[in-house]
Amino acid sequence: MFPPHPMVPPHTVVIPFSVPSEGRGLGIGLAALVHAFARTAAGGVALAQLQARRPDDLPDGPSGPVEAFLSPAAWKEVAGRVDGPAGVGMVVTGAFEPPVDGEGTIQLLAFDARDGRTCAKMDAPVDGEHAGARLVDAFEQLWVSLGGELGGLQSIRELGWDALESVLRAERCALHDPSRGGPYDRLAAMLHLGRAIGDAPGARHPVERLSAIALEIASGQTLDPKLAAASVRALEGALTDSSNSVELLEALAALMLRVGQPREAERRMNMAIATAPTRARPYAILGQALRAQGNLDGALAVLQAGRAASKGDPLLSIEQGMVLAARGDLEGAGAAWREVLARDPYNPAAFARLAALALQSHDVGTAQALVDAALAARDAHPDVFRSAVPLALSSETEGLARASRIKRLCERVLDRLPNDAPSLLNMAQALLALGQRVDARTRLDQLERVAPKSAAAADGQVQRLAIDDPRAHTELQSVLRAAQEAPVVNLADVAARARRLAMAHNAWHGWLAVAVAERRRSRLIPARSALEAALELAPGATLARLEMARVLLAQGNPNEALLQAESAVALEGPSPPVLSVLARSLAAAGRSSEAREMGLRVLSMKPDDREVRDMLQKLQQKPRFAWARNLWARRQT
Repeated sequence: MFPPHPMVPPHTVVIPFSVPSEGRGLGIGLAALVHAFARTAAGGVALAQLQARRPDDLPDGPSGPVEAFLSPAAWKEVAGRVDGPAGVGMVVTGAFEPPVDGEGTIQLLAFDARDGRTCAKMDAPVDGEHAGARLVDAFEQLWVSLGGELGGLQSIRELGWDALESVLRAERCALHDPSRGGPYDRLAAMLHLGRAIGDAPGARHPVERLSAIALEIASGQTLDPKLAAASVRALEGALTDSSNSVELLEALAALMLRVGQPREAERRMNMAIATAPTRARPYAILGQALRAQGNLDGALAVLQAGRAASKGDPLLSIEQGMVLAARGDLEGAGAAWREVLARDPYNPAAFARLAALALQSHDVGTAQALVDAALAARDAHPDVFRSAVPLALSSETEGLARASRIKRLCERVLDRLPNDAPSLLNMAQALLALGQRVDARTRLDQLERVAPKSAAAADGQVQRLAIDDPRAHTELQSVLRAAQEAPVVNLADVAARARRLAMAHNAWHGWLAVAVAERRRSRLIPARSALEAALELAPGATLARLEMARVLLAQGNPNEALLQAESAVALEGPSPPVLSVLARSLAAAGRSSEAREMGLRVLSMKPDDREVRDMLQKLQQKPRFAWARNLWARRQT
């Protein structure tokens, strides 16, 4: 069970509603809507995600989430064997018969979780034309008896059954899946919402929900290029049915920024501002698009206009800080983000930006103040706690006190996101520092199980070897340094030693050492083979993917190199080193405009990057970009 509202202790639990077999998933989607919007007088509403047991004669057969009308007796049995949120006082359950043939029904029951006493019940017909209104009316009558309110659930009132069915299926796909450590199928959710918009182009709920999911994808720490491209197509399709939607334009522009198309994002936001001149987000995204193109003066002018039009929305101050940082005005950037935090102390975006600035400028005072603030804020957004972890690592002396603080920060994240991969890794490292080796190993095993293809899982493999065989770990770290730094004349011995260690310990970073040494010897085929072995062991190893991109560039395979660089961006996020390799890959593939924009984006984050400045100069001089293919080989010999 997962509490939906972190700031409100869960008091009521909603069970995914029973539905006919052909409507599987609709009961979960309807319960997810209730979970997202409804409140009771006594507290928040949690969603029960119960897995069906496999039959004894089919131990390997399929299982799935339960959609059932749960009686008080059945709840008592479930509560006795499943951990649930503390303080549950009431259970809401029911059955939903969709109006597929014109007429359906909704049955609802609320009972006391402790003694099974009925608190309220409702039974109502649901017709296809007014399906949304009938469902809202039924829940409203039940909720009045519980002393609560439905909140945003009212937004589905205007939907007929065709659009509502798509919305419910979208909510099921967008719901957190414990077995996946994330949404069940975010892309499918967007496609369902696109169909809902097609069926009801004037309805607000599908548009707002699709936009919210797309913005969530665009603002994530990492980005899957395939998901991003498919999301762009879904938004473009939705805009054909709801062409005046500023929300859809904003989400589309935000995604285009993440996939390296700032000019198209700029065009879309100019359209949005013309439609809604007092709305803040279009100005903020337009400022970001101009910043990505290196037009910092233009970005500041846009943000100033946005402040005047929208009365100083925090989004504009956050982006203003980003522009000032790109200009080298770190003091002004910090002031902009502190301005936001003065009004909203735990604004996740402003907190993360100020934390990154403290790291960059080695501002120990700010770093420690932010860590202390995060530790004092039990109910902040998980990104606040995530941002505080690297601050603690950089600003505090290694030891038990630092490990204890990092452990507490990771616990705050994992309370909300039990399978968050970076937090599992940081938690394991903190536990190891505290001498809790068994617990640390357990967290690393969980990380490998729930996110085997993540960058954190790759680092977790290295950490696990350090626990299981410290001597082998030390040897592998030594040989990797030698592969990067040893004179060329010694690289054959380094590669042989790295190969023996990689095979003996099944270690991806051992194969990475082989690849680096072989690439520096200009032996590209064995280097590529070693990297293939590394990525088979650890698909999320960002360093291996970047090295593979370098080898592929040296081999004259820019399109394959580009795929590796894009995967590295998806794994690690848009860090300057990753974007630098991506820019080189774009250049080698002949995509000069995108390469130039990517290079400018790197400089906006790291203005003193000489290599990127050299790259941009060469982009202007050599139209075929042959330099990009052999740049890495020349630098390492």
